[in-house]
Amino acid sequence: MRHAYRQDAGLAPWDATWHLFAFAIPESRRTARDTLRENLLHLGAAPIQSGLYVTASPVTELVEAQVRHLGVTDTLTCLTTTELRIGGITDPQDLAAALWPLQDIAARHERLAAFAESRLTRLTEGPEPSDTERLTVAVELAAQFTAAMDPDPLLPPELLPRPWPGSHARRLTADCWRRLRQTRTPGRTPTLRLFALYADALPPGDGG
Repeated sequence: MRHAYRQDAGLAPWDATWHLFAFAIPESRRTARDTLRENLLHLGAAPIQSGLYVTASPVTELVEAQVRHLGVTDTLTCLTTTELRIGGITDPQDLAAALWPLQDIAARHERLAAFAESRLTRLTEGPEPSDTERLTVAVELAAQFTAAMDPDPLLPPELLPRPWPGSHARRLTADCWRRLRQTRTPGRTPTLRLFALYADALPPGDGG
């Protein structure tokens, strides 16, 4: 979350470097192989071909920590390049569009934006929400946010179509979260501690 908001604020510019990871783990270590694949996908990498993944984010240290944990360090090859060509595609934005399902990711963010905007309208224009309503909105907002963010590789803005709905959805989510915290009744309604990590990760000025 912190990285996403840093990107939205222009604080994490792309250095035009692609990070590639190749591995060949034998069938006898199938569990380790599957775990490494899942970890690479979770970190936003995309498969190019069997056993070869690429990402625009500098996640090498995280991948190396994972292979050490799995005990398969000798199977991993890491490399970086500023010139990536897949088939005849060389343009970075075209590569991103070919490697990641950007339309599906954008659609998830659009759903998040619509939800956050509707709840923000209720919180700002309607009567003071009850404790139950605040908790309901917080749970729903967290679920919608997770659904949009989990499959998002958080590609650098330089690789994404403009306008990109992700930054808009995250801004509305931050506004909604701030409003939820502001509508707390002093001395009566407890802070939503369960979701403190969401609020703490918001950029300065948006976390309340």
